[in-house]
Amino acid sequence: MTTVFQRFALTLFVCSLALLGYSQIDSSYVEEEDDYSMYDDVEDIGEITTYCSPKIFDLSPNRFLSIGYDVAGNGTLKTSKEGSYKPDDDVQRNEQSDMSYHGLKVNANIPIISESKILWQLGGAFNQSRIATNKTPISGEHNKLLNELDDGLTSINLNTTVFKPLGESNFLILQLMAEQNGNYTFGSSGNGPDLANTKYSGTALWGKRPHDRLQWGLGLSRTYRAGELNYIPVLMYNYTAENRKWGTEILFPARAFYRRKIDSRNILLAGYELEGASYRLYNTEFNAQNLELRRSEIRLRLDYQKQLRGFIWMGIQAGAILNYSYTIDDLTSTNNQEFFRGFFGVQPYTFSNTLSPMPYINLSISLVSK
Repeated sequence: MTTVFQRFALTLFVCSLALLGYSQIDSSYVEEEDDYSMYDDVEDIGEITTYCSPKIFDLSPNRFLSIGYDVAGNGTLKTSKEGSYKPDDDVQRNEQSDMSYHGLKVNANIPIISESKILWQLGGAFNQSRIATNKTPISGEHNKLLNELDDGLTSINLNTTVFKPLGESNFLILQLMAEQNGNYTFGSSGNGPDLANTKYSGTALWGKRPHDRLQWGLGLSRTYRAGELNYIPVLMYNYTAENRKWGTEILFPARAFYRRKIDSRNILLAGYELEGASYRLYNTEFNAQNLELRRSEIRLRLDYQKQLRGFIWMGIQAGAILNYSYTIDDLTSTNNQEFFRGFFGVQPYTFSNTLSPMPYINLSISLVSK
C-alpha cells in the first residue's frame, strides 16, 4: 500500500534591524509670515466624489502570486458498480481502497486597472492532485476507476474580478471563471484537456461598507464548488473588532474564518473552505465515455500566515478534509452538455462513490499587496 502523507517541519528565523534617525534644527532659520493673497485666484471645482475602498482594516493580505504544496493522508474510497443510482438510493459499495494524494497549487492575480472608481484584476490557477491507491488483487470496475485516477487530477482556470464602488459606502463585485479539469497531468499518456469541456462559473454581489472595520454583501453564484453545477445565494461578512485583535472573513457558503491578529506580521485563521470541481474522465474503460467526476471537499483547518520580509509571506495550513462528493455522472443523455441537478434533483449517478475523511497539510509562499 502506497501512502503519500508526510511530516513537514519548518523553523522560522526572524531578524530585525532598528534604525535610529537624528535631526538638527538650524538656529539661523527664521519663519516667514504666510501670504494668503496667493489663494485669491483658486477656482471652486465643486463637489468631490469619494469612493469606498475594497478593503477593511486587518484583512488577510491579498496575494498577487502564491505557490503551495498540498499533501493529504489516507482515506478510504468505496465504489459502486456502473449503473444508475438516484441521490437517495441505498447503494451497495462492496469494493474499497486506501487513497492519498499530493500536488502543486499555484494562484496568480494581476491588477489591470487600479483606480479609486474601479478595480479590475485578471488571474489564473493551476491545481494538481497526484493520486496514490492500492488496487485489489482481482480486476473489475473498482480497479478500472483506480486506473482512471492514476494519471492524477488537474484543474486549470482563468478568472477575472471587478470591484466597482457606487459611492462612499456601496459597491458591486463581479467574478467570472473558466476552468479545465480532468484526469491528466503534464506528461501523462491520456488525452486532455479538451476546450469543449470547459466549465464556467460566476458570482455577482452587492455590498456595503459602513466603516473601516465592516464590509458585508449579498449575491448569487453559479459554481462547481459542490462538485457539480449549482446556483446558490452568497453572503459576505468581513469584520474587524474595535480592538483590532480579531475579526471574521466570511463568504458563505464557500468559506468562513475567524481571524486572530497576533501582531502586524502574524495572523491565525480558523474555519473551513469548500473546494470542488467537475473533472472529465478521458479514455475510460467503462461502457459510458462521457463521464465526469463530481469531486468536492470541506477543508476544516487552522491557517497560520507570517510576513517573512516586505511583500513575502508564508502560510501553513493543517486540518481535515471531509469529502462531500466523489460521485460520477454520464453526460451522454444530455448530448455531452452540463445539466443542473441542484440539491433536490433526482437525476441518477452512474457511480455512487464515497471517500472518508483525510488529514492534510499545505505549505505556501506568497507575494502580497497591502
